[in-house]
Amino acid sequence: MSHASSDMHAAVDAAEAHRPKRRLHPATELIILACSLLLVFGIPSPIVPVIILTGTVVTVTVSPAVRLREWAMTVGLLCLPTLVVLIVVQGLFYPGTDVYVLWQVGPARLSVEGLSIAVQIWLRVSALIGLCAMFGLGADSARLFDGLRRLRLPSAVAYMCASAIGLIPMIGARTRHIIEARQARGWATDSWRVRIRLLPGIVTGLVTAILLTVDQRHDVLESSGLNSNATATALQDHTDGTGQSLLRILTPLVSIGLIVASVTGSLPLPGAAQLIGGA
Repeated sequence: MSHASSDMHAAVDAAEAHRPKRRLHPATELIILACSLLLVFGIPSPIVPVIILTGTVVTVTVSPAVRLREWAMTVGLLCLPTLVVLIVVQGLFYPGTDVYVLWQVGPARLSVEGLSIAVQIWLRVSALIGLCAMFGLGADSARLFDGLRRLRLPSAVAYMCASAIGLIPMIGARTRHIIEARQARGWATDSWRVRIRLLPGIVTGLVTAILLTVDQRHDVLESSGLNSNATATALQDHTDGTGQSLLRILTPLVSIGLIVASVTGSLPLPGAAQLIGGA
């Protein structure tokens, strides 16, 4: 590989000593992530996202790479507003006529049907956000690149996906830098009203920085030769073996089997309305 790729290997090797060891190969983590999302949106029962959310919390708690507090704040900031909107739109103002009303005041009525839809959507969204936050906070660009390459994706595609996940910390750092710069100029950035006024300028700066970064990484892609047919070596050492290879094959098969069983009625799971009661 070229000099740019050699520098990437050197940087990765320097950080490898400080990186916690993982039990799973990144390719295995990607397969489990994809199959979990497939189950969440493929089986129409709130039990599935609840189980996956519980498993996600347990995994984050014992994970050496993800901080529980950071994960919880990320999921909470995204999920709580979604819950409020769904309860108001679906729970209180469900448009159906033949519904079982639990509580009513004026035009607002809390129905089992509306509440069940709101709960189902929120649990699925929460499971999606929780899984993606766990993977995004615990993964780095090199690890994602190795996982995608192990799954036989082209090097160019793997590099662009790995670069995209690297934009997440860059966006956070850039936002903090802009806010600190405005604060140094006398802006009261502790006030949310001031931050809302500064939002257009912050978004413009972020979009400009992202476009410049994407263009620079595209140049790196071409200069490093990753878009050629040459075989790209792994950037990190990962635990792998026959057991994980078998797991990467069996996990999708089991997931598809569960979805087929649910669709055909062989796996009867209660819906949200049945769990809430009254429908």
